[in-house]
Amino acid sequence: MLRLILVLLIIACGATSSLFSPFYALLFYLWNAYFRPDDWTYGGLIASFNLSFIIGGYLVVATLLSMPRLRVGSRVILLALFFADSLISTIYSEHPSWSWNSWTMFSKVIIVTYIIVLLTTDRQRFRTVLTIIAISLGFECAKQAYAQLYLAPGAQNNNSVVFLGDNNGVALGTMMLVPIIGALAQTATRRWERFGYRFLLAGVFMRGITTYSRGGFLSAAVLGVFAVARSPRKFRALIGAAVLGGVVLTVMPQQFWDRMNTINASDEERGDSAEGRLHFWSVARVMADAKPLFGIGFDAFSQSYEAYNGPDGPFAGERAVHSVWFGLLSEMGYPGLLLFVLLLADSLRSCWRVSVRFRNDAEHRDLRIYANALMTSIIVFAVGGTFLSYQYNEMIWHFIGLGIALTFLANEAPSPVTEVEEAKTFAQPRLAPALRGALPK
Repeated sequence: MLRLILVLLIIACGATSSLFSPFYALLFYLWNAYFRPDDWTYGGLIASFNLSFIIGGYLVVATLLSMPRLRVGSRVILLALFFADSLISTIYSEHPSWSWNSWTMFSKVIIVTYIIVLLTTDRQRFRTVLTIIAISLGFECAKQAYAQLYLAPGAQNNNSVVFLGDNNGVALGTMMLVPIIGALAQTATRRWERFGYRFLLAGVFMRGITTYSRGGFLSAAVLGVFAVARSPRKFRALIGAAVLGGVVLTVMPQQFWDRMNTINASDEERGDSAEGRLHFWSVARVMADAKPLFGIGFDAFSQSYEAYNGPDGPFAGERAVHSVWFGLLSEMGYPGLLLFVLLLADSLRSCWRVSVRFRNDAEHRDLRIYANALMTSIIVFAVGGTFLSYQYNEMIWHFIGLGIALTFLANEAPSPVTEVEEAKTFAQPRLAPALRGALPK
């Protein structure tokens, strides 16, 4: 009952705030998407509201009526091209009914991604979006982690997180979220706020570790390396990483480490092994070679797998591709994979440029921190996504949208070099008369 009351209060506040600004409607939508209140509460009351459809529809209408200034750049163009290519692959799908259903859901993701670009027009709004995402997704993850550390330290956590998927998805999603929470902690202005975000970060990290996902463990290792490498205070970051590593070494039992180093029989039966994944990837290549331009259809690998695997092929039955890259290759062909790689590469390049530009600018320090966080999250996605079908998950697309918005914010901010030059320019006319009066005639 308390959960239901809390969620109803948040819904009332979100709905009321949304009437005043489409940006508040965006925050309301993101809270619902990442928190999933219909799954967090007991009973079917919240689910009966169909919040995602109502909030999403209102968000689109409110954004259109507000007539925001359109933002167009290289990544926006790549985003539009990928969206168009996904539609074409849906039209020519081997399983049109399945692909249309999946594409309809994905179209909402792309629309919200661009709305993030349109409405996140200043640094305060950018931080607010990050805060909503971090707390909405991180709250339940951290709560589960700390409860388990108290009740059953080191045990495997098989509780689902609907937004992220199965244990492998939870592991990757939490590791992608950790840099965002870290950025919020670094840019917090109050001590209690910094402590709160760091407490949340540790819980989210442990939630990902306790999934016993090998891909998640690899993502955690990559996260640690890049977090230290990109931190302006490397010693402090190294200490933090060492503390988290020490907790993992202390808490996690031998069963966990066996899982990280070996593959048991049950995994092989499901095809969740190195041999199984290599086979699924080879089938994905067969699909791409058969239909190189538009693939076998949007999100249709599992539906077409048996046809391309053959009746006598290994790992029979309905299977997932277990890879972002081979999933896109098989379902959208070579152009779809290329567009996605270009989109991620351009996102990393832009974040890197923002980070370098504001390296010595104290006033815009937050932009550099956000750029480093998004860059780390995208790299973690690229590594973890190599072993997981995660290409259509909302989280990575929202992060891409935030990266685009960050680039626009950086371009609108005055360059540190330009400010110095302007200061010299304005100072010279004011000093010149005084200097001339002081000179001997």
